[in-house]
Amino acid sequence: NGDNVIPDQTIHAARYSQLTAPDGRVRLTPLPDAASAIALVAARYADLAAANPVLAGNVAAKDAAEIGDWHRSGRLRGIDVDGSIVGLLAVDDGDIGWITGDEIQEEVISTGHTGHGYAASAQAAWSAHIADDPARLLIGTIDRHNHASRRTAERAGRPAVLEDVFVRLGR
Repeated sequence: NGDNVIPDQTIHAARYSQLTAPDGRVRLTPLPDAASAIALVAARYADLAAANPVLAGNVAAKDAAEIGDWHRSGRLRGIDVDGSIVGLLAVDDGDIGWITGDEIQEEVISTGHTGHGYAASAQAAWSAHIADDPARLLIGTIDRHNHASRRTAERAGRPAVLEDVFVRLGR
């Protein structure tokens, strides 16, 4: 019964070869240091807490050590629009349930730059310029309250392939 099912998160996935072609609006560029990436993530999550406390209660920024590791390994890139860094994308090996691939670990767009589709453009750019296996999956989970990220994944060509739900037991 639908009344007994509460969505938790969706899992979005597609092979790199299935993602949308890059539109050229963004460039993915290494950030000068991990500290700038950490600050960008912290600022976005602080803005999220003020704007959407329900979503903020369900998601958390990755910790500084992980962000530093991705920076050092080249798995984290700044999202550059016309010479300004407007966000970042971190992708690393991962698995969600039994689905393995490259997992979006962190993706943020600075508050003043949201709503322009830059995150979807960044995923397409990653697929075309950084990913080295077109058959590999790009995967990620999205909280039920994160409508913008769900639209981003779908625009990038990553449809929902699974949904985690809570099932109310009893009456």
